[in-house]
Amino acid sequence: MGFEIIDIRRFEVKDFATLLESESQAWYEKLRWDFTASAQVINACLREKGLSGYALVHEGGVRGYCFFFYDGEKGLIGDLFVHPELAGLSPARQLLEHIVETLLGTPGLRRVEAQLPHFELEDLESCFRPHGFQGYQRRFMSLALENRPRSAAGPGPTAGRRLHEASLLESFQLIPWDRRLDEEAAELLYYAYRRHVDAVINDQYASVTGASRLIENIVHHQGCGEFLSRISRMAVHRSSQQLAGILTVTGIRPHTAHIPQVAVAEPFQGRGVGSALMEAAFRDLAREGFEEATLTVTDQNAGALRLYQRAGFQTFKTFGGFIYSREEVF
Repeated sequence: MGFEIIDIRRFEVKDFATLLESESQAWYEKLRWDFTASAQVINACLREKGLSGYALVHEGGVRGYCFFFYDGEKGLIGDLFVHPELAGLSPARQLLEHIVETLLGTPGLRRVEAQLPHFELEDLESCFRPHGFQGYQRRFMSLALENRPRSAAGPGPTAGRRLHEASLLESFQLIPWDRRLDEEAAELLYYAYRRHVDAVINDQYASVTGASRLIENIVHHQGCGEFLSRISRMAVHRSSQQLAGILTVTGIRPHTAHIPQVAVAEPFQGRGVGSALMEAAFRDLAREGFEEATLTVTDQNAGALRLYQRAGFQTFKTFGGFIYSREEVF
């Protein structure tokens, strides 16, 4: 094959310059995401020898890498990328095999999570399935904001939709994101996702503490791009003052926004709250010059997928999410 797989800590930052430039281009063009901030974090970790993983070396240069990290008893595969000049899937699969064997050989590890957006589900199944991983297809979707028709909060003509929206706003108040309600937002996420496929793929949804970390990562640590507090929203049920729904919005490249989270509390589902939150955000994004909004969704989350398709979102990339757990998953 003409390549070697070597411990990533044996290299210097400069050895990854060409590879990270290529990956940044792939993120921007194929995933519609500015990878600059992430590349800077990876560079810092490489400089400090703080990444665990492997580099793929071909003809004297680093042409691929895969790294992982530990979070208690959980291992997370953080990234897998191979320079497009290396044809075929064999280099990526061999990198991944080294990572999977290393993680599953770690004493006390109970769970491994991987979401690898550069690769299709079927590209990597042969690396994961034999080791007992479950695979889930996920998709990037996008919505063009310019001159888009209003999506339907419900069936019927425009006048009927307006009547529905007016009725909805009599029961729910849409407010800008309020950091004082972060704890309530985390509880809402937990209860909305506790029996959900996304809680299988990402176990942070499976506890209030984990959901709090998700919210903090988006809102405070900019983990999904620049948090747009002026566009992100919450829905409050007027009569009970309960938090009924949340929507977070980030900026991920010039003129492109991303929706990391949209969730509605169980008692208020099916009433158009999620659609109303998204419509309000779409209007604000368009006014601010954003041209598109993106999001990710798991195919098994059929209700959310239908909601996004009704709103006009279209798939532009699919990829695999893989989970290993010593506990039963579905």
